[in-house]
Amino acid sequence: MIAVAQAFRPAGAVAIRIILVRHGKPDGMSAKGISGRGIGEWVRGYDSVGISRTLEPPAGVRALAMQATCFVASDLPRARQSAAWLAGTRRVIHDRDLREAVLPESLGISLTLPPGVWVVVARLAWFLNWGNANETVAATHARAARIANGLAVLAAEHGCVMAVGHGMFNRFLAGELRRRGWRGPKVLPGGYWGAAAFECETMKTAAPRQG
Repeated sequence: MIAVAQAFRPAGAVAIRIILVRHGKPDGMSAKGISGRGIGEWVRGYDSVGISRTLEPPAGVRALAMQATCFVASDLPRARQSAAWLAGTRRVIHDRDLREAVLPESLGISLTLPPGVWVVVARLAWFLNWGNANETVAATHARAARIANGLAVLAAEHGCVMAVGHGMFNRFLAGELRRRGWRGPKVLPGGYWGAAAFECETMKTAAPRQG
């Protein structure tokens, strides 16, 4: 699923674009239950794996990648491999600041549940500033603001930049882009390879006269 901004464009302006993409499906993750005390260890395992080649990027996302003239990605394996798949032979810039929003190291509960359940609980705990996460919600907002500013600079330079990252952090990033006047969807697609396009206008620069 792809979300794309649509808007009126003033005369003399050109649209520049930032495309946010969530990575592909991680490969080799066990569905075995974990305890709330083990969420940190599970996240470290998740961060170490790459992506499965069985779930290809949708045609629409591949078409967006063909339009991109600059690629950036989180430095985690699942994002690096996803960006490489989309970029092909084109260069990808890796940035640690595009990593996923963190989760608490432990929820202090011994109950065993599926990892997906604990991730939801841990994310809620993080938003409520419970647990011992190494990055607060406020710090994540600040990190997203830095990345949004950097992507805007790249988009102004290259015209269209594709940023391959992670589900929750992409939501923070989308909010920062909208606050800066970029037009894009309020709700980002949540699935693997989900993509959302944000647009902004910049005035054309006249070529200097030859004299």
